[in-house]
Amino acid sequence: MSSAPILPQPSGSAPSQAKNSWWVQKSPLFIFFVALFGVSVVLAWGLQSVGKKVIASFASQATLPENHSSAASRSAADLPQQAEAEALLQKVAAGDDNAAQQVLDESDNWTGKTQRTSNADQLLNVSLNSNNMHARQASLQAELAMDGIERSEAGLDRLEPALKDASQRRWALWMTGAVGNRGVDPMRAAIMISAYLQNPDVNTRVAAVDALSLLGTDATIPLVLDRFYNDASPAVQERAACGLAQSGMYTHEQRMTAAARFVSWLDNPKLSAQQHAWALQALRDISGKNLGLDSAAWQNWLDSQQQAN
Repeated sequence: MSSAPILPQPSGSAPSQAKNSWWVQKSPLFIFFVALFGVSVVLAWGLQSVGKKVIASFASQATLPENHSSAASRSAADLPQQAEAEALLQKVAAGDDNAAQQVLDESDNWTGKTQRTSNADQLLNVSLNSNNMHARQASLQAELAMDGIERSEAGLDRLEPALKDASQRRWALWMTGAVGNRGVDPMRAAIMISAYLQNPDVNTRVAAVDALSLLGTDATIPLVLDRFYNDASPAVQERAACGLAQSGMYTHEQRMTAAARFVSWLDNPKLSAQQHAWALQALRDISGKNLGLDSAAWQNWLDSQQQAN
């Protein structure tokens, strides 16, 4: 097939014609390689992004559930109090420990006068995912007040019927864990939550595991470990491992209790490949170390930590 015609050049420009003729003949090849390079760069970036998402998927952040409680139980916000509360939450999210203590001291008085807004939710989520446990505590207590749940037995009384309503259950489980964490009858809260650990609905089981991690008592650790090991759903397994390792309200000492069990499971053939991966990720998060797949190395690390304490 003949090549496409080349437009004639003006007289006296023969050298230019030769150059242009070469360029026109070679340009399709040049464009092809440029395009190929561009596609390669985009593909590599895409794979890298996907890889980051896969790696980060275990480290998913805790996120406040939507408030599906009865609208009749929510009162209109006191605008000055709402503004003051959100200004304080802004300081907590920025890492102000004094502000976190102020929230803990004052937020009970916000109940019935404030409510969750998109701005408040954003600030609460930042604090809830902070490495500062004080900020996490302040976030939970502020959320209770803004959702109108009293930090008392009356708050748990209000949550019991909400747990029986499927449309409110995820929110009610979360709130039950929060109330118990903030010092109100943790044993009762654990019993209320545990009733849903083997619910047929996987999302309910995920919410129950998250709620136990929020409650954060010693007694909840075996329950969450059991769900990691025995629940058939990868979603539940992942939330259990994440709650024990980095999210939730467990102290480092409590997470070390879970670490001992994760180490003992590294060579357990009953665990799936994904469970083994999550156990290793949990150990990396708890220890701050990466000892690879070597279970003996992880056991040595655990022994050294136990001897130091």
